[in-house]
Amino acid sequence: MKPGRFFWKLFAGNAVLMAVILGVSIWVIVGSIESAHIDDIAGQLRQTAEHIRDRITQKRIFNFRDRSALQVLASDLGGMDAVYGRITIIAADGIVWADSDATASEMESHANRPEVIEAMKSGYGQSRRWSDTVDRELMYVALRVDRAPSSGAVDPETLGVVRVSMPVFRIAEQTGTTRNLIWRIAGLGLIAALLSALGLAYVWSMPIRRITEAARSLSEGDLSARTTVRGSDEIAQMADSLNQMRESLATQLHTIDQQRHNLEHFMQTLSEGVIVAGPDGRIVLINQAACRLLQPGDSEPSQTPSTTPRELAQSGFLNIQHFIGRRVEECVGNAELRGLLIRGGTSGTPMDDQLAEGVVRELPLHVDRPGGTVHLLARSSHIDINDGASHGNEDVTGRLVVLTDVTELTRTIRMKTDFVANASHELRTPLSTIRASVETLQHLDMASDFDSAKHFMNVIERHTGRLEELVSDLLDLSRLESSGKSFTMDQVNLIELVDEVYGRFEHSMKCKGLLWEGTCADASATIRTNSRLLRLVLDNLVSNAIKFTDAGGRVRLTCHRDDDAMILAVSDDGCGIPKAELDRVFERFYQVEAARSDTTATIGVKRGTGLGLSIVRHAVAAMNATLELESEVGTGTTVSVRIPMRS
Repeated sequence: MKPGRFFWKLFAGNAVLMAVILGVSIWVIVGSIESAHIDDIAGQLRQTAEHIRDRITQKRIFNFRDRSALQVLASDLGGMDAVYGRITIIAADGIVWADSDATASEMESHANRPEVIEAMKSGYGQSRRWSDTVDRELMYVALRVDRAPSSGAVDPETLGVVRVSMPVFRIAEQTGTTRNLIWRIAGLGLIAALLSALGLAYVWSMPIRRITEAARSLSEGDLSARTTVRGSDEIAQMADSLNQMRESLATQLHTIDQQRHNLEHFMQTLSEGVIVAGPDGRIVLINQAACRLLQPGDSEPSQTPSTTPRELAQSGFLNIQHFIGRRVEECVGNAELRGLLIRGGTSGTPMDDQLAEGVVRELPLHVDRPGGTVHLLARSSHIDINDGASHGNEDVTGRLVVLTDVTELTRTIRMKTDFVANASHELRTPLSTIRASVETLQHLDMASDFDSAKHFMNVIERHTGRLEELVSDLLDLSRLESSGKSFTMDQVNLIELVDEVYGRFEHSMKCKGLLWEGTCADASATIRTNSRLLRLVLDNLVSNAIKFTDAGGRVRLTCHRDDDAMILAVSDDGCGIPKAELDRVFERFYQVEAARSDTTATIGVKRGTGLGLSIVRHAVAAMNATLELESEVGTGTTVSVRIPMRS
């Protein structure tokens, strides 16, 4: 494994640190050795000075008269091998009386020499400085020479100073061998330090390199990368932290992936269409419901690589892959919807870019399909689609549009509006007639115009009955449409039920000259359902059959079992219903006027409320049954109710 930059940095740092420590240590050792050697030399020089002072004191020649004797003594002692050095004898006033290496009379006063000044004060002085007399650096040691105090004196009398010196280079020569040995040892130590630094750099850098490689693998998405560093130090702790981070990332990525799958599943199961467009005007997200709501047809066209989503939409086939990554202009043909998805909107449909966050804009849309117009409610808002790739002040605000199919709601609202209008009309007509009849009666003379009064009383009675019938039907319809209303189940004998129905309408059929036929395939047949709802359904169906069947016609009520259901059918051979009207006859207040006008059989028929079949539809739904209508103009009508068998 090739060493990296960190390895060489670590090696250089360790090498420099060890070299500095080694150099400082050698410098301190050499300094200590030289200092000890100098102290030893100073001690020897002091012993020499003490020896000379003792010789002078014994011979009592330390005076001006004995200067020649002092010179001889200095010269003799200065030339001895045992006492190598320069000897100088200085008077108390600083005048040099004798010197072993120079002529004393020619030497200047030494009263200002530091070692002399120190010796005069404390008895001993030492210094290291340059000598102008001998032109070299010397080490000086000076001792004060005193005379014993005379009788009556307290302090001894100072005679002068004995000074011994040695050249510094001599001292260096004596310590040179030791210093050279020490530096050789230092060189070997430096080599050993470099090798140690190399080894330490390798040992310390390898865990870091393994951690770096594991981190690089993690950054590239390889969550299987692990690193193992033995020990409990910080590097081992960092490796453990990296492994823990890997496990945490794996868990988080698994969670994110699961959430993404959940989001995709949620998006695809939504009945509302969802479209997200980025700031660049391209589709970022769309679900299948949006594709289904936007496509005008259900046929799949032939596709080519150049086919655009708009062309596919025009041909009637769209899916998610045709939208993702495409520009909105290419995908969406509706100009109003494009205005909601594109920044700034499109021509004629401006979009407020400064729309406050959280504010939702709603817009109704209409999509034409072969089966009719689909009504959509589009709700648009801002959405932050920052994926972490944008930086700085880059705009990452997109558009979120939710499409809700409100076709059924629109139809329901229209039906309710029509219901209110029709109910008002149906109530107002008899009420107006009753009011007019009452006003007429108020101005009639009952005694002289009894026939007219009777006529208007009959009108009032007829329209009052119509109002009662209308209110009753409205109440039945209201009860059936009430949400959460439950109906009790009971056992109904079908033979008895057929007889009951005939009993209720026997008079009406005889008056109109109709024939009745009620049959049940099984004499002991029963059905478990709500008897009131079933009677309400049959009464309305039989009533309609009687109303629109000509005299001499036939009304039939049959019961038979089909697999796990019981089928009750009411049929007649009356005027029938046109096929174009079959889907609308169950709407409230809807009446097939064309059918009545085309047949003579319906002339003089009492007009109904227009709520009967609507009541039938809701009652059948409340019984969890199904309804089927078959009719042909001039032939007759059959309405079948399929009721599931229950235990």
